[in-house]
Amino acid sequence: RLVWNANCSVCDAMGQMGEYRACRARSTDWAVLYLRLFLGGVILLYNIGNIQDYNEIIDSYPSLLFLGNTVSFGVVTVVEVVAALLLMIGFRVRFAAVAVALGLLVALVYALPAENMDRVGLLFVLFGQALALVVSGGGYFALDGVRLSDSSQRTNE
Repeated sequence: RLVWNANCSVCDAMGQMGEYRACRARSTDWAVLYLRLFLGGVILLYNIGNIQDYNEIIDSYPSLLFLGNTVSFGVVTVVEVVAALLLMIGFRVRFAAVAVALGLLVALVYALPAENMDRVGLLFVLFGQALALVVSGGGYFALDGVRLSDSSQRTNE
């Protein structure tokens, strides 16, 4: 007979304790998973929209580091798409979140003079989410914590 105790462990009738992998995940790990998927999805969809509207966007796109607006658009789009995918799969989450946060910070600097407060507010919210992922990391459901080892060294769990 199995009984759940307060520590999310399973106790059998003999009083021996055993933890299941699903029990190790706390509610904060689920929240970090949702945050990763949400932020990565928003950034990915935003960049897909930018690629679709390339002809309308490219003339007003800022030239970063004197690269020209076309090269800047391409570099920023590739970095943001890769970072969004890394966030969603949970690999190198802190690195990807820093890349997204820096991109959002640059967008905030360019958006503030335009005084489009709806866009500025959205950028601040997304920037805060990226910073939260920088602090928290990927959580339990990320690939960051997975260690690949030789099959001869594996133990049954």
